[in-house]
Amino acid sequence: MTGICVTLTEETTVGAIDRMVDFAGIADLFEIRADLMLDLDMLTLLRAKTRPLILTCRSVSQGGRSEDEDPARRLMLLEAVKRGFDYVDVEYTSGLLDVMIEKAGRGLVVSHHDLLATPQDLDGLYKRMCDCGADVVKIAVTPRSSGDVGRLLAFARGASRAGGPPLIAIAMGPLGLISRIVAGRYGAPFTYAYADGGYAAAPGQLPAGQMANLYHVRRVRPSTKVYGVLGGDVGRSLSPVLHNRAFSARDLDAVYVPLQAESLVGFMEALPAFELAGFSVTMPYKVEVLACLDDVSETAARCGSVNTVTREDGRLRGTTTDGAAVVAVLAKRTPLKKRAVVIVGAGGAARAAALALRGEGARVTLVARDVERAAVAASATVCAHGRLSDLANYPWDVLINATPVGSSARPDQTPVPAALHRPGSIVFDMVYDPLETRLLREAQVAGCAIVDGLEMLRAQAALQFEVWTGMPAPVDAMKAAALAIAQEQI
Repeated sequence: MTGICVTLTEETTVGAIDRMVDFAGIADLFEIRADLMLDLDMLTLLRAKTRPLILTCRSVSQGGRSEDEDPARRLMLLEAVKRGFDYVDVEYTSGLLDVMIEKAGRGLVVSHHDLLATPQDLDGLYKRMCDCGADVVKIAVTPRSSGDVGRLLAFARGASRAGGPPLIAIAMGPLGLISRIVAGRYGAPFTYAYADGGYAAAPGQLPAGQMANLYHVRRVRPSTKVYGVLGGDVGRSLSPVLHNRAFSARDLDAVYVPLQAESLVGFMEALPAFELAGFSVTMPYKVEVLACLDDVSETAARCGSVNTVTREDGRLRGTTTDGAAVVAVLAKRTPLKKRAVVIVGAGGAARAAALALRGEGARVTLVARDVERAAVAASATVCAHGRLSDLANYPWDVLINATPVGSSARPDQTPVPAALHRPGSIVFDMVYDPLETRLLREAQVAGCAIVDGLEMLRAQAALQFEVWTGMPAPVDAMKAAALAIAQEQI
């Protein structure tokens, strides 16, 4: 089982002890960051420990605050060895061979942090670090692409199969979140997290509570199926909350992770190393991904958009649950046949919604700032189109925002001027972060019925779950997760 090592970034010994008490129920061990402490008292920390302790004094060149050439660092690490810390972290490039020799065989962590890139010869680096007498090897890199992350995971898999000292392989930053969550796939003895309410000690580090209760990292093992959400910026995605709650409710050996990618090409090159069972697709890749798939469902092919990919026997099959989710959400509120629907946007979600609503007999118009994009999307879905600036000229019973306008990146914006809202109509915003967008606030004031993006997210996620597992989605569990999210945003 892979444990959770909670890194303590407190500046005082008393503060670190308080954290150890608070997180004794979540942590399997704690990392004391001596380079961050102003009054390090090793003996007091050891007497108060609630879990095994790692003593680390991270140098500036490796991402810490201790001067690389400070002789006090060597003395501090030697004292930690003599005091009996369960683990002592010694940097591979530190030259502190005497400290390594003293701790080898008794909890020596040999670490290396590349703050600029991902080394080419990871296997050679690992071997040299093992030769230092490491009981645990920690290699943290800075990926510049999804390909770097894939290369690191492939290396970790190989090292695990070779049977050497256990390896903790971390890709820092948003591209590498998967490496922290699925560490158990590769036999890592523990993975690092920060104490909730504190701050991350390294780029991409996640809160300990999230690692334990959302991603259940202790349960991840080589057999665990990994799914995720692919997009250009998925750090704030709520999909992991819904899907991981669903997997737990059905007692499935599966985990759902963020899959941020700098480009679709880079992600597809790294995909074999990720060994995913499937993945969701969000902006900006819903249309572009079609060309990368082996099979596409008829619905996805017709609307030219995919939000769900399944990987079986090395083949990728794409479909979309966006349109069916839109229909499910709106059908609870109004008959759709002959209803006038205006969709703002021309991307993948807009296309899927247009096609599905047309199938229900609605009269659909796609409008966008770029009228040429709207024309292409409308042609694919056989509906009308227009320019967003001419919105006032179009009638609607239902107005749908299928753009990111109004999301957390620009919450003060709205795609529809307040004066254009029509009392009695339905306004449906696919944006769910924030839950209450400016569009919805102004629509409600104008007397419209409103539908938030979280309901849409839950509906399409339930359908994705069924595509991937062949099982009925645990709707009540997913509703409970969505409700919890909504309450947090109140």
